[in-house]
Amino acid sequence: MNRFFVLILVAVWSVFSVDAQTTFSKNLKAGKKQTVVFYGTSAAINPSNRFWVEQLQGKLDKRFPGKVDFYNCSKSGIGSFWATENFKDSVLTRNPDLLIFGFSENDAVLRFNNWPWYSGRCAEYMIDHLWEQNQDATIILYIISERPLGKAAETRPEIAAFNASCREIAKKKDIILTDFSVIFNEIYEKFGEEGLKQYQRDGILPTKKAANEVLVPMLWKAIFGKK
Repeated sequence: MNRFFVLILVAVWSVFSVDAQTTFSKNLKAGKKQTVVFYGTSAAINPSNRFWVEQLQGKLDKRFPGKVDFYNCSKSGIGSFWATENFKDSVLTRNPDLLIFGFSENDAVLRFNNWPWYSGRCAEYMIDHLWEQNQDATIILYIISERPLGKAAETRPEIAAFNASCREIAKKKDIILTDFSVIFNEIYEKFGEEGLKQYQRDGILPTKKAANEVLVPMLWKAIFGKK
């Protein structure tokens, strides 16, 4: 089996098998209209970074034409404090069947003065509030990177601890985690900093190459399983 494909399987996990199809995917295949909300930071909303979000939307629209309402409610320069404060207006008002979200890469920035457990605690808050509204909603929590470069690394000295708190909550709440950092770490170990720069613009933000080779394939696998 291709090593890169194996890494994708490793990096997409939950308490259940990656083979499992989500409720969201089953509903789409049954012809039911579904709503997707994408909720993140600069990595998901800035024009130079959001290739992966747009590609995922395009793939869903192509495979299930007219069946997916897709909202990118991400915001640049914020973290989980803003995300929880605005969760009702940004997410719950749209009543998503699938929520894809992640904020740990910004929570770890020194100027926000957060403790590492903060990312996981806020993720749990958002998971619980969505399930109060829709207990069948599919939730995917993502981790962008654990190896920022240059200034991005200087401003995020404890990013590994913030990411760890998200992994703990994903396991506790039995939701899907797409941990892109697994593959990016492998790229760094094999090709060094120059190799990783092809995938992480400005030290942490994803490039189009990252979208094509890592982010979109992992999310697609998380949503639809092997089949």
